[in-house]
Amino acid sequence: MKQSKAVILNANPGALAVTASAARMSTQEGTALEIYAKSGDHDRDLGLIGKVLASGHKSVIEHQTFSVALNDVSVLAEQFIIEFRLASYTVKSRRYVDFSQAGYVVPESLNGGLRECYCAQMERLFEDYSNLLKRGIPKEDARFLFPYALRSNFFMTVNARELIHMICSMLAGRGANFEELRQLGGQLKAQF
Repeated sequence: MKQSKAVILNANPGALAVTASAARMSTQEGTALEIYAKSGDHDRDLGLIGKVLASGHKSVIEHQTFSVALNDVSVLAEQFIIEFRLASYTVKSRRYVDFSQAGYVVPESLNGGLRECYCAQMERLFEDYSNLLKRGIPKEDARFLFPYALRSNFFMTVNARELIHMICSMLAGRGANFEELRQLGGQLKAQF
């Protein structure tokens, strides 16, 4: 069975100096470029950012961005994540792509006969979708058969502040009610 996965693909390496410069901006004399020229000492910049964050000023970390691949996640997870509007998303289109073989998420809480019944229903939905496509029904119409358990894939670029908020929501907020979201949150936390 496929596993949902979140992988941080890229973190802006030059953002530390920009973030430290942003931390200095409100308290130091000089232009933005003059203040930026004072940044670049890794340990000193990290120390400053730590102090600023400890005092509650989190906006400076919005200058750090991360690009994340979300692989074989449920549509439920996709929709939960997309609610964090301070990020950019590109989702595999259910309008243009054939999802006949996409697969689905099976909740961990389903056991025995209940699990078998659930999987049989999912298989019927995928078979019905394939049959609609064979009959010439456009993908954009056939897609309405799919449940939130459908596997999805997408990319996200998000700033550090919003990523922290997202991870906290997955691990300890309303997302913590769903095993898949807790797992994705744990993966992101470990990589962050």
